[in-house]
Amino acid sequence: MNIKSVLVPLLLMTAISTAQAQETIKIGGLLETSGSLASLGQPGLDGATLAVEQINANGGIGGKKLELVNLNTEGDNTKSVTAAKRLLEQSDVVALVGPMNSGSSYAIIDTVQRAPIAMISNGGSRGIVVPPQDKKWIFLSPLTDVLVQSVMLSDMKQRGVKTVALLNADSPFGTSGRDQLEKNAASYGITIAAQQAYGNDDKDMTPQLTRIRSANPDAVIIWATGPGQAIAVKNYRQLGLTAPLYLSHAANDFNFLRLAGAAADDILIPSSKIYVIDSLKDSDPQKPLLTAFVRDYQAKYGKPPATFAGNAYDAVNMIAEAIRKVGPDRVKIRDAVEGLTDHVGVTAVYSYGADDHFGAKADSVVLLTVKDGKFALAR
Repeated sequence: MNIKSVLVPLLLMTAISTAQAQETIKIGGLLETSGSLASLGQPGLDGATLAVEQINANGGIGGKKLELVNLNTEGDNTKSVTAAKRLLEQSDVVALVGPMNSGSSYAIIDTVQRAPIAMISNGGSRGIVVPPQDKKWIFLSPLTDVLVQSVMLSDMKQRGVKTVALLNADSPFGTSGRDQLEKNAASYGITIAAQQAYGNDDKDMTPQLTRIRSANPDAVIIWATGPGQAIAVKNYRQLGLTAPLYLSHAANDFNFLRLAGAAADDILIPSSKIYVIDSLKDSDPQKPLLTAFVRDYQAKYGKPPATFAGNAYDAVNMIAEAIRKVGPDRVKIRDAVEGLTDHVGVTAVYSYGADDHFGAKADSVVLLTVKDGKFALAR
């Protein structure tokens, strides 16, 4: 056999492979598509995938295709660290779209900081990026607990609420929400009359809610994610409690409506605008994008998008915008994300800065209620 006849095709294939690699810009994903938080992570991956497809259909970035390499973390902190290290060591990724889960986001902060590489997390706890000088490489795309609580507490003040009771999940998301509520409620003239917690695997929150009932609060807040919040709402109704019931922004999800059923009617939820587009003014800067996003998502997946899909969609588009400005350089991408101002997204209008890695602004939040199993503006 002629050695040259073998080597030439091999060298040609290597050259083609190298050229193809150079035509692709990779970003890593850590979205949990199985496990207890798949109801958050799978919509997130769907939204991120749609963003990548749209970017590539419009010519990519500088003529190069964008590629999302997602590793399923299963919502597990240890697996999240392993997945982050795999992405950083085995794939030529220039930025990360982080988990929907606050706990997993906390778990990988050190790995991301040491890399270093910019990550836009989809977790909702402000501690993921606070203080920003110590978490220079981490940003958030969702609405944060402090931001949505400001809308929630303002509504309570307007309703004359003076005392509240809190039931939170014993999770990073739940305890962060509790801590921020304890810190900020008094500035709205509101006192926390009772606070209870439940474990992530609990199937009945009646004991905690019975103790809350004894405190006779003017309103009740449930701060949690996943199926537990639906169980708590059902238990609340079963106990005959009638005080206004507020939930965290994690409840603005079709899966929650399905699990809670009729018990969800009349609850109050701070949320992005994704479920009430028709109620927005034409002058709202998010309305055109929201309309197009819901249309395109529905066409691709055959169902309307959950708010979590919008979070990851925004994260990919903000990373892409940074790459357009500075190229596929990890350090420069971080700086470009931090420099984004008035970036119109599905979840929010974002403006980051050296002292603000939250990005989302208060006027991106609306207060929803549920009527006959559907989301609607509360006012």
